[in-house]
Amino acid sequence: MTTQTPPPIRRGDQISLTWPHKRLAVQPTNPNATHLESYPPRSTGLGKEGLLLYGDNFDSLSWLLASGYRGRVGLVYLDPPYNSNRTYTSRIRLRGKGQPTLGAAIAYDDVWQPGDYLQFLADRLLLLRELLHEDGTLWLHCDHRMQAHLLLLLEEIFGSNSHLNTVFWRSQTMRGAKVHARYFPNSAQAIHIFRSTPRGRPPWNAPKRELALTEEAAAAQYMRDKSGFFRTSDPGTYSFERLKALFEEGRLYAPYGGEVVVDEDAQVVFASKGGNIGVKYYLKKTGRNRYLLTRPVDNIWDDIAGLGTVPGEDENYPTQKTEKLLQRVLETASRPGDLILDPFAGSGTTLAVAHKLGREWIGCDSSWRAVRSASCRLSRHLHSAISAPSIDSDRAKTRRGDKDDGALGKVGYRILRVGVGGPQKDGRHQSVTTSTPGAKIQCERAGGRLTVRIDQFCSPQVALLAEEAKVSLPRDWREQVRAVLIDPDYDGISLRAALADAPAGKSALVSGVYSFVQSVDSEGQANSPLPDRAVAVRIVDVAGQEHLFVNSVRESGPPGHPEDVPEFSSHTSVAY
Repeated sequence: MTTQTPPPIRRGDQISLTWPHKRLAVQPTNPNATHLESYPPRSTGLGKEGLLLYGDNFDSLSWLLASGYRGRVGLVYLDPPYNSNRTYTSRIRLRGKGQPTLGAAIAYDDVWQPGDYLQFLADRLLLLRELLHEDGTLWLHCDHRMQAHLLLLLEEIFGSNSHLNTVFWRSQTMRGAKVHARYFPNSAQAIHIFRSTPRGRPPWNAPKRELALTEEAAAAQYMRDKSGFFRTSDPGTYSFERLKALFEEGRLYAPYGGEVVVDEDAQVVFASKGGNIGVKYYLKKTGRNRYLLTRPVDNIWDDIAGLGTVPGEDENYPTQKTEKLLQRVLETASRPGDLILDPFAGSGTTLAVAHKLGREWIGCDSSWRAVRSASCRLSRHLHSAISAPSIDSDRAKTRRGDKDDGALGKVGYRILRVGVGGPQKDGRHQSVTTSTPGAKIQCERAGGRLTVRIDQFCSPQVALLAEEAKVSLPRDWREQVRAVLIDPDYDGISLRAALADAPAGKSALVSGVYSFVQSVDSEGQANSPLPDRAVAVRIVDVAGQEHLFVNSVRESGPPGHPEDVPEFSSHTSVAY
């Protein structure tokens, strides 16, 4: 019987998907980009800064193509809407232990007309194909609703020969109503993996999964000798020399209580009582009663927990994915220094993991709530360019896990507003400046040190929500606050946050007292303080509104003179 290599599949021969007004050609837009915020350090020779793009991701991808990123992206991970016919919300709750929920804010809509969803993704996939490196890969995350449709769409755009695999991730275990669901509950999601072109040779670092076993569990599943617990595997086509070397290492097994015999004359290795010899693979002992089992990973991922069992990562953003999931994706299909792109950044999981793994990254999202969530998350890991910024220890002691994660990375990032039309104004269309009797912020420069102290703050929006929910506002103003950003040298246009105090979790509170040795210059580098500079403090409340306080602060006399400590007297309150 002879076999023949099948002819290559031509695009015209592929099975395709159709919908009303379908088009698979796209014209990029010509958007503007406006600098909103930067988080130092800027270009320090330690790597390239990240980009967080706020606006419709079609415009953001168009801007990247026009800005020299064509063919530069090593890996795209996208977790788009699922066509779930739902509006997703985020909880609004005061911070601190046991605090009540005040309401909910819309995170994004996932409601579509027939065909619009597929066209929405097709337009963006076409641009992503142009951004991918020739050896890059695209990982599209979806669920049961559209995974079959999206597989056909991806094959039509990238070619069926570019489909590397589809991973099925158990995102949750059965509980609640799912226990009683008919026709089997949906507990898995799909990730379609495509390379840029059928000729591409993307990176491949085969992942392993590790399982911890007790001594009792190991004894029930494995054989044991003086070297530990082991399993056996057929030696296959191992040569005599290789089998001899394994025998000398004590790694050959003979069944039926026999012994391994090495016949040098016949150049064979066999079992004295018959049967096939096996190669021993030992469990690694990791503790007094613990053993580690390492196995290869296939396309069924049931060893990575969903967010429901990793509450410590919860950024209060719907459909958030866990860091271990993205860690496996990035470690498998990219190398340190590769550029990672997430066009639906959400809470910033992909970007945070890319940063930790030494990858460059770009994230896009049309929701300012998502951009701010990602920004708060990223800023916990960035090393400030300010010389020794500090948080008052008395206030900071209430923060869970109060430690400096700055050593994780020394590369800053920028937030840009991307859109089509006239010049963008700092991402805020209708800012209103008012007096703020509910806020008291003091700032002092003395001896080259800047100290900012927030003694009082009250968000009108949080107060209104608390009144509607019949909840009394706490006496500690910090329980109303999600984050504090400080620019010690504000230019009145964009915020260069030398410090971002955005504690993780639900209970930890911001400090409220901050101290800097020096200010920063326009490039985010340490700089000698000038006599008169504007200091900006942006407070993000738990309802998502942002309040900007600005004041010019001169170098004062010796510390401790109240008349030398000016208070911030105005703010800009912004709802996105």
